[in-house]
Amino acid sequence: MSHSIRKSRNVSADPAREGKWAYRLFLLYLVSFFLHLPARLPILGSIRFEVILVALISYQIIVSKKPDGSKLDAASKYLIAILAYSFITLPFVEWPGSVISSGFMEFIKGAIFYFFTVNLIITEKRLKVLILVFLFCNLFRVLEPLYLHITEGYLGSQTYLGVGEFAGRLSGAPSDVVNPNGLAFIIATIIPFFHYLLVSANRKKTLCYLLLAPVLVYAMVLTLSRSGALAIGIIASGIWLKSKHKITLALIGIVGLGVIYANLSDVQRDRYLSIVSSDARQSASAEGRLEGWTTDFRVAMNRPLLGHGLGTSREANWNVAGKDQISHILWAEVWQEIGLIGLIIFVLYVKTIIQNFITAGRLVKEKLTSDDFLYRTVQAMQVWLLMNLLFSFASFGLKSYEWYFFGGLSVALYRLTVQRVEGERSIEISASKAVGFQRRPRIRRIRKRV
Repeated sequence: MSHSIRKSRNVSADPAREGKWAYRLFLLYLVSFFLHLPARLPILGSIRFEVILVALISYQIIVSKKPDGSKLDAASKYLIAILAYSFITLPFVEWPGSVISSGFMEFIKGAIFYFFTVNLIITEKRLKVLILVFLFCNLFRVLEPLYLHITEGYLGSQTYLGVGEFAGRLSGAPSDVVNPNGLAFIIATIIPFFHYLLVSANRKKTLCYLLLAPVLVYAMVLTLSRSGALAIGIIASGIWLKSKHKITLALIGIVGLGVIYANLSDVQRDRYLSIVSSDARQSASAEGRLEGWTTDFRVAMNRPLLGHGLGTSREANWNVAGKDQISHILWAEVWQEIGLIGLIIFVLYVKTIIQNFITAGRLVKEKLTSDDFLYRTVQAMQVWLLMNLLFSFASFGLKSYEWYFFGGLSVALYRLTVQRVEGERSIEISASKAVGFQRRPRIRRIRKRV
């Protein structure tokens, strides 16, 4: 054990007390961020409630920093490198004013999720509460617009079908800023967690999941999100690959698909068939998405090495290709904004997240039982990661919270898994030593008798 670790343990014997108030404020920030409390309560917006929370959390983390806190993990170094690189290259990018006015701030808003999670989620109890708050908030974001749809016919968005026809698409509630694909992403994000944390935990939780799953799938169908449908397929495949009951799950999946397809409207059926069929009415929009990929990468090649500047993807697409939207491919977005060098740094960051989940998964399989919370959480996060890698080809994300929040969770989960495994190993060693100590006198007595 290193000197720095011994020193940090002496500073705080009880990890649950470290950053206690910062952790509570972080939970409050999550609730405010996901439920858009400043939009619901204007007074919170007028006093910049979330800015105050971030300032208080950051201050408490800094003042309670442990002696070994200067040692950053690899993923933290990559995020800091992206920020430093964006600052150093400021004089050489296309639109430095946009980087200063919005790019830096938007990136920091996303990255704080990583640093807050890494610094504050240091016990299993905190991890459990954090995931509970995250799931509750995002479930609410799905159920609220769905309730409005059932009671008032609310959809919130629409898509063009051709010849002057439009079809409604379910998006976030009026107070929530999320489009149909974003709502589909929320649904795809929470499904793996509900599956692994509720199924078989006990009968009540399993029943809750069985009632909740069809509701989430119904909301997904209403979004008309093709990338969301593919995400559900990836999630189902990941769960199936990890399961020991493959035949049962396959039969449930086939029956479920049949029931869903039979209840789709003509527009919904055509929309989802356009994923695989060029004869569907909406296949043109699917082909347009593929053509958009070519355009996005062409824009990136306009300034391939250093990029156009952090936060300027939409500006670059408009000025170079005449397309007034941010790139809907994460990797193209990163390349457009911070160039090939920045893309490499970001890929290394994602690689670190993947390694954390893989290593944690190997440890829980070797040392923990399948009903353990850490075991189930690792399984859920691995499936989420698989799904999000798919979604990265259909959505932006350099300045969004997802990769940073779950990146922080990958570090926290890996750390807690190692602590648990090492703790159980120490108990086993202590127990074996105790058994050995008890056996020695018996051996001596036997020898003496002989």
